[in-house]
Amino acid sequence: MMRQLRESTKFIMVIVAIAFVGLMVFEWGMDFSGQTATGGQPTDLGRVNGAEVTVDAYQRQYQILLEQAQQSSPGGLSDDELERIEQQAWDDVVNLTLLQEEARDREIEISDVELVEYIKFNPPPDMVNLPAFQSEGRFDLQKYQQALSDPALSQTWREYERQMRQTLPILRLQEQVVAGVTVTEAELRKAYLDRNERARIAYLYLDPERLVPESEVQVTDEDVRSFYEESKEEYRRAESADVRYVSFRPEVVGADSARVAALADSLAGEAREEDADFAALAEDHSDDAITAQRGGDLGWIRPEAMTPAIAEVLRTGEPGEVVGPVRSPFGWHVLKIEDRQTQEGQTRVRARQILLAIEPSSEARQAAREAARAFAQAAGGEQGAFDSAAAEHGLEVHDPPVFEKGIVVPGLGPAPMLTAFVFENPVGSISGPLEQDGDLYVVRVDRRYPAGYVAFERVAPRIRAELVRRERLERTRAIGSEITDVVRQRGLEGAAERYGLEVRTTDWFNRTNNIPGVGSGTPVAGAAFGLAEGQTAGPIETERGLYFLRVLEKDPVDPQAYEQAKPELMAQIRREKMQRMFTTWFEGLKERAEVVDNRALLLGT
Repeated sequence: MMRQLRESTKFIMVIVAIAFVGLMVFEWGMDFSGQTATGGQPTDLGRVNGAEVTVDAYQRQYQILLEQAQQSSPGGLSDDELERIEQQAWDDVVNLTLLQEEARDREIEISDVELVEYIKFNPPPDMVNLPAFQSEGRFDLQKYQQALSDPALSQTWREYERQMRQTLPILRLQEQVVAGVTVTEAELRKAYLDRNERARIAYLYLDPERLVPESEVQVTDEDVRSFYEESKEEYRRAESADVRYVSFRPEVVGADSARVAALADSLAGEAREEDADFAALAEDHSDDAITAQRGGDLGWIRPEAMTPAIAEVLRTGEPGEVVGPVRSPFGWHVLKIEDRQTQEGQTRVRARQILLAIEPSSEARQAAREAARAFAQAAGGEQGAFDSAAAEHGLEVHDPPVFEKGIVVPGLGPAPMLTAFVFENPVGSISGPLEQDGDLYVVRVDRRYPAGYVAFERVAPRIRAELVRRERLERTRAIGSEITDVVRQRGLEGAAERYGLEVRTTDWFNRTNNIPGVGSGTPVAGAAFGLAEGQTAGPIETERGLYFLRVLEKDPVDPQAYEQAKPELMAQIRREKMQRMFTTWFEGLKERAEVVDNRALLLGT
């Protein structure tokens, strides 16, 4: 075993370096990674509250991020990707310096005994997968602890010890910041009820657009101007821009799917082994970030609500069975059927999943980049060339609403490279390929607007539409008052018959579901859970209009199931609260920090 481990020493050193980044991903999700200076004469690359940020620290972190990116993109990295790595390395060392200085200010120290105990029972995360530390396919702590005393690996352990001396005080700082986080019984019960109590309702929907034709609503120019002047502060904007863009998505081919299918098949086999922990496999491997945090838990679902291939295995699989891999538009799925129940002829299945997304190859990404470059060259001619080139290439031109500097791009979300290009280049500029979430974009800057109030002419149509919406809703309220008496006397069906409306029914929902025809997060769900079966309520106002409802059925929570779920649910809610608290605290720390960035002077970046 020791010979095999010594042969792996070089690989272990890489893991130890990368593990430093991994260890900064705190237990409940925050990610503030970086390195500090070691060896050599420190160079003042920047300062954080007066504390030095060295070139050595920055370059070490840059090299770690670069190696990680190169492993993910064997076809090579673009200039944009390299720039993003440079910025991430800088952000990492700044964040780490902030946390280290805060730990020093709080006089947080780690003793040698604490350090030794931590290292003894906490190997670098990726090291646990090395064959040298495996016994019967599982990590063997005893083998790892034996390796700690191997003289041939002394350099490896010295590096790990150095990193842990820097990291553990920050973990202790984290514990101090969130030490007071607790979960009350009320919070716990509310969370459980929100997720598990169910109801079905019948409802009448009073749609303002149907009940009040726009032709009957009169909004004058004076009304629009008056609203603008009275609400003018709402139309104060930072520097903003109007753009058009086209997108290029790397093509996924059969070989990409086959590669992921093979991995999914391997995971399915592992999940079928005796004593396999499916939830742990989902947490480690699933590309569905939301369900992965819950061990792949999909909750109770109706098979027919899923894609056909998944619906089929959910209908035919038996509780306890691992099924798949199954292909869907989202990738390859491995599923575990945990339970099944049938109520009133409707089948619901409790299941977990591991989803492996199918990513395009490096060749496909390069082809998309070359297509984007070719388009950018063709679109850079006279006025109108952008649209002409898009038509010639069969591309859709996207024209998002005007957006402010520092605000998300409508339809794209946070897009820092695109935003930087738009606000650092003159009107008429056309970008090269800009990457965002795996896709490539070519953008044209059509107009730029200075900071100040948005011109009345630009917002007048939107104001007019809002005034029409308000008038329609006001008239619908009056109609709702009339209907209220009829509902009390004749019920929803009688009111529907009299006013030419339709009584609709819902499927089962909880407080957090999107209710078809109603929406999510509306007062309708709250009202439904406040009523007993057969009771009626309304009118209930939402952004969409007014609702009257009657509770058809309620499925209360099982007190015994609640007691069983409490420990896991409490841990989950506490993690979420700790993450929010630490995020808020750290954002405040960064806002108060004085950061000096000398990269442009020393490195030319």
